[in-house]
Amino acid sequence: MADEMDYMAQAKELADSYRLLVHRRDLLRQQYEDSRSWFYTKDEIIYKLSQGAHEESERVQTSGTSNPVERTVLNCDKVLASMNREVQTQRTEQFLEPYYEVCEQIELFEIGLRSLRGQTRLVAEQLFVDGKKQSEITGADGNNLTRRNVVREKENALQGIAAVIRWRREGA
Repeated sequence: MADEMDYMAQAKELADSYRLLVHRRDLLRQQYEDSRSWFYTKDEIIYKLSQGAHEESERVQTSGTSNPVERTVLNCDKVLASMNREVQTQRTEQFLEPYYEVCEQIELFEIGLRSLRGQTRLVAEQLFVDGKKQSEITGADGNNLTRRNVVREKENALQGIAAVIRWRREGA
């Protein structure tokens, strides 16, 4: 019985936060797209690497390149790849992982919503998706439903969504 209450509480939480979840998903998607500008370009890396380089070649006998500018150019691709891997990791942690979590919650709620039928689904869509108040809920005929009917259909909807959550968690 405690599990039943947990699924019902989760259904209610998803229903109450659905519109915010959709907004958060869209915001995270936009932030992820905007963060493309975080990646370094080859020119930026060459500039950063050459800041410490001297104009003249060092007078050191080595088998490698002694000119700091030449070393900078040779190291550029490695440094660029490394720094951009760090940027991608940061983008993933900051935007992509939360985005996927929000999408999972939205999907779970929407699957539950699609499992509902008739007036129960109609009432649930108006309440949870459209954000209408109980007094604004209409039936299939376009007429306002009584408060008692809305409360009953809302409860039926939450029970149906909770059943889908239970099925997905336990059966899938």
